[in-house]
Amino acid sequence: MGMIVSDVKNIYLVEHADQTDMLKAFLNGFDITYAEKKRLNNTNIYAFLLKPETYITEAFGIDREIILAYSEYDTLQPRSLQAVDMLFDVFPFKNRVDSLNCFFISKDRAVLQNAGVTSFADDRSRSIVPFVYDDLIVNGNDSWYIRNVLRANFYDVDLFGYTLPLRDEASFFGRQQVVSRYIDAIKRGENRGVFGIRKAGKTSLLFKIDRIVREQKLGFVLFYDCKSPSYRSLHWNELLGEICNNIAKRLHIYIKKEYDIKNIIKSFRYVVHEAAKRNLKVVIMFDEIEYISFKSRMNTHWHSEFVDFWQTIWSVQSIHRNLVFILAGVNPTVTEIDTIDGIQNPLFSIVQSEYLQGLSEEDSRVMIRTLGRRMGIKFEHDAISVLYKQYNGHPMLLRLACSYINRQYDNQNRPITISKEAVLKIQEEIDVELAYYFKHVVSEIQQFYPEEYEMLELLASGQTSDFMELSVLAEYTKHLYSYGLIAKNEFGMPYVKMPVAGRYVALELAKREKRGSLYKTIDKDKRQNWVQQRVRSIIRDLRQLETAIHGAGKNKLFGENSFPEAEKFAAVQPVSTEAQFENFINTCNKCFVEAIDNYGKSIGKDRYFWTDIKPTYSTLFDVLHRIRVYRHSSDHLKLKPDVAQKYKEYWEEDTQGITEESEKYFVTQQKLLESFLTAIQVEMAAF
Repeated sequence: MGMIVSDVKNIYLVEHADQTDMLKAFLNGFDITYAEKKRLNNTNIYAFLLKPETYITEAFGIDREIILAYSEYDTLQPRSLQAVDMLFDVFPFKNRVDSLNCFFISKDRAVLQNAGVTSFADDRSRSIVPFVYDDLIVNGNDSWYIRNVLRANFYDVDLFGYTLPLRDEASFFGRQQVVSRYIDAIKRGENRGVFGIRKAGKTSLLFKIDRIVREQKLGFVLFYDCKSPSYRSLHWNELLGEICNNIAKRLHIYIKKEYDIKNIIKSFRYVVHEAAKRNLKVVIMFDEIEYISFKSRMNTHWHSEFVDFWQTIWSVQSIHRNLVFILAGVNPTVTEIDTIDGIQNPLFSIVQSEYLQGLSEEDSRVMIRTLGRRMGIKFEHDAISVLYKQYNGHPMLLRLACSYINRQYDNQNRPITISKEAVLKIQEEIDVELAYYFKHVVSEIQQFYPEEYEMLELLASGQTSDFMELSVLAEYTKHLYSYGLIAKNEFGMPYVKMPVAGRYVALELAKREKRGSLYKTIDKDKRQNWVQQRVRSIIRDLRQLETAIHGAGKNKLFGENSFPEAEKFAAVQPVSTEAQFENFINTCNKCFVEAIDNYGKSIGKDRYFWTDIKPTYSTLFDVLHRIRVYRHSSDHLKLKPDVAQKYKEYWEEDTQGITEESEKYFVTQQKLLESFLTAIQVEMAAF
């Protein structure tokens, strides 16, 4: 709530008490700092200065005091508008106020026709925001009235729609524990690395650390965006020379700009030593570190010069503990590899790294509500939950999604409330709008770490069992888990944790392979071989699982003799008709589901499938239950309501995006076999 300064309140408004109610509405966003009656252009005009509160500055870009003029006449006269223009050239308004905008109050509703840019002279124009006197009186207690008028006349700033690294404190949310760890490390002279997918907030975090280093007078920070051609194109000694020169400037000392290898090492040692004598920390931040490493694809001289560069920095740091560096990039491979072409990696074991994942749900909630409140948007609790799950707390994607939502209500008065249903209704539109940014988020994984990207493609396109099989090689997946892009559910089943990124990756793969669905359907000429391989793998792994179960003394699946009629399952063929699909389901049901039921009955447990198998092997149970539901559908003319509903859910899920009827049967078969093998692998991993 704004205030009226004492001179205006105790002197001016005592003489002009009739204007008090007129000014009341402006206190919702402004301080009233000056008031005076003026005689200009042969007319009386009442002039005020309004100082915007912080949230008005953020929302509308008004960062200086603004003129508010009031004409007391019942009819609006052109000379009154001309008098307003003259205010900008007289004391105390000249050179003090926003020169492009002003507010104007009239008792004549015709003033509304003057909204927008009005030319006062050939050489200048100003934007008038008109107010009707009676409307101000009526809306004096409405805290949003002034802001809604401004929104109708100004370009209001979209606080969500900001994609650059955050340099100001007001826009930085969460990460407080991470920041504290890095500040403590700087104080102790320890190196750190922060890694993660693009736009996760790494650079914003570095800027935050820089602000704190300056505030606490710990030393000074040098920031290098290694992606910039001005740095990555340099040879190692030239880049080190640039660093030396910048340190010297901060210390106000002179060094010769001799960047040859012999002299640059001496210069670097000298400037760091000078900082140490002044008890100053030298914190060097290298953002996008891959671009000046052995992973670089654009400037390959770094493949060999990486070692020289870091050996030099490391050797100086071993003497002067006031030198600290922080690396930022996609993942810490540059610090994890112990040797490079047979030479010891100087970064190996001297950098403690961590991954910057999305914001927590609580921090996401605070960010969305804080920014939304400044813009007159209230997001309901469930609406934020939907957005959080969709983007896994990725700060930029969350903000851009909220920005899109904000733009859908451009013509509505604020405040407005956004419900869960409102978000879900336009979720697909949001994802289309953000498609470019999804590419941006995963682009550097694809560029620098193609094996990891291919693993993400496998999981995103439904090739889960292949993903599981290759996951045995941990280096293919450990970074994906660390990014927060993928995770395991409570049953150990891997899934893409950021659904929109998964859909984007799957869609790009589908485009590349010229297919219509996101799910990767096996080509028709390869189906025979694929089905036979999957069936053999299921039989092999299922028997290994049974052996593990027997050894652990856990609930048996089929008793002592494994599942029956294995030869029928081994003879399964690709399906393309409803009859073939029913035959396939009946075979699966007889071999696996009925076999469990029969074993349960043999030990006196009629509901063994539900009471023992479900809680013990929950991932496998989900697949077997799906088989049971499909079999009931094909074998019973009328299903119980709950079974009918479950069948509808399963069929719609399995055939989503498939238009050709015959393809629906094979895709469902493929998904069942894929899920079956994956579930067995997940259950095996629990032993």
